[in-house]
Amino acid sequence: MKNKKRIINYTSRDFNSIKSDLENLARVHYPDTYKDFSENSFGSFVLDAVAYVGDMLSFYLDYQVNETFLETAIEYDNIRRLAKNYGYKFRPRPAAYGLATFYVIVPAASSGLGPDTKYIPILKTGSEINAKTGATFVLTENVDFNHPKNDVVAARFSDTTGKPTSYAIRAYGQVKSTVLFRTTKAVGGFTRFRRVRAGPGSISEIISVVDSEGHEYFQVEHLSQDVIYIETTNSSVRTDEVRSILKPKVVPRRFVVEQDSQGTYLQFGFGSDEEILTTDVLDPSQVSLKMSGRTYISDDSFDPTKLLDSNTLGVIPSNTTLTIIYEANDSDSVNVNAGGLDNMSISLIDFPNSDNNSSVTEATARNSIEVSNDEPIVGNTSIPTSEEIKVRSYSSYASQGRIVTKNDYEAYCYIMPSKFGSVKRANVISDPSFTDKRISIYVINQDNLGNLVQTNQTIKDNLKVWLNKNRMITDRIDIYDAIIMNIGFDYRINVDPTRDKLSVLNSVNRKLKSDMSEKLYIGEPLSISNIYNTINKVNGVVDVKEVNMKIATGGGYSNPSISIEDLLSKDGTRIVPPKNIILEIKNFDRDVRGTAQ
Repeated sequence: MKNKKRIINYTSRDFNSIKSDLENLARVHYPDTYKDFSENSFGSFVLDAVAYVGDMLSFYLDYQVNETFLETAIEYDNIRRLAKNYGYKFRPRPAAYGLATFYVIVPAASSGLGPDTKYIPILKTGSEINAKTGATFVLTENVDFNHPKNDVVAARFSDTTGKPTSYAIRAYGQVKSTVLFRTTKAVGGFTRFRRVRAGPGSISEIISVVDSEGHEYFQVEHLSQDVIYIETTNSSVRTDEVRSILKPKVVPRRFVVEQDSQGTYLQFGFGSDEEILTTDVLDPSQVSLKMSGRTYISDDSFDPTKLLDSNTLGVIPSNTTLTIIYEANDSDSVNVNAGGLDNMSISLIDFPNSDNNSSVTEATARNSIEVSNDEPIVGNTSIPTSEEIKVRSYSSYASQGRIVTKNDYEAYCYIMPSKFGSVKRANVISDPSFTDKRISIYVINQDNLGNLVQTNQTIKDNLKVWLNKNRMITDRIDIYDAIIMNIGFDYRINVDPTRDKLSVLNSVNRKLKSDMSEKLYIGEPLSISNIYNTINKVNGVVDVKEVNMKIATGGGYSNPSISIEDLLSKDGTRIVPPKNIILEIKNFDRDVRGTAQ
């Protein structure tokens, strides 16, 4: 007997449609075998099980397909991975930069006029400072207490003569939150495209990678990049006043850094040591003569990347041990408030004018060093959300390694290397005139509690240098602090008589706090209509009677010279701030209050 042709509906994907198709299939093709279609029959159970499996397979198939596109991806790690293909560089736990104030007590000179220079120290780079939050900071520059601009005051006096016996000196130095870590990784035999885990995913920078034979491996943007630029000492610095010279360096041993939530990895190419010994660095004259049999050349420019005659994307370490030095934050919260630095944990001190006969007095000066910070130290912002990564990825892709448009500038503000700090929000405003291409960038940061604060000068200087390397030559960049405007609102609702008013109010507050937890952008309007919609969607709310916006005042709040009425739109549905103002609900439990009727 010839088999009957069974028509299958490939558009059925959910449980109900699959079960309905199975029932129709049984009715048409097996009318004498299966007749009981009641819900309690064993046959119905079999159909339910098959439909359940089909529904689950369809769900996971759709889910996996969605995770392959940045627009529809949900998993955070997948979004980071896809954003990388768009040129976005994820910066985990950036460093917090700031200015620290150091104090030292120095014995007075024999004349009693001024401190004795033999005991005036230099606090050297690498000294470590502890904060009250538990974070560790490292001094990034030498602090010379003998500098003429330092403040010097008499600290102690003789009881008999009244002359000063010691002086207090105040100096300043830049600190950053990241500290150095050292680890070793043993690698085995030759493996193409070796991937080595360097450490946790919070690493902000790989400082150096050296194998046990002394070969150094250099970090590059991509493995096809075999030339980097290094800083070398300028021997004629006294005459031309240029401290360093930038020179190209061919790096056959190189790697790129890849990061995810599980760790930081070093990705190498597929070259071997034997290959690099035979095809190391070529003679430039021989490179220029390579014309592939042609009697002419089409380009007379000299490309330094051709000095390395290798297409293996770099040399892989094999049968060796890698020593990796990297920087990372040793605390989840490294932003500190003013006065948050309070302890010198490691003091690297030198006495350049010492006569080597005063070790006891030097020890006294060493132990007298104290540290504090007059301004908040910020720069370690919260990890960007999934939506923020998507938006920044599109901007990075559009910038194509150059800064021309407003979106290009904003994209580059967010991808500054984490070792230089970071900004929470940035807004770029260009001069509308054609005669002066001045770019004004307003930035804001956040403290260790997640509240908005102004960005310190060090991070703004780093950001300006970072943008200068890719900007158009005609652009001029100015970086300013955005103005913080702390707001709140009161609302009044009608509650279903069958519901408890207090529990409904608590549900509304939780919903508002969840939906409004993410910080707004600089100059971004706040929709009052959305507040109405959010409250109305909470179970138990019959109607929202009113929402009254207000400016939060009191201690700890900003005090902008502007009112809510000045910022309301004509229809009263939005608060529209100027392009240099950012709206913030700083303390939700205090600044948002509701009443129920």
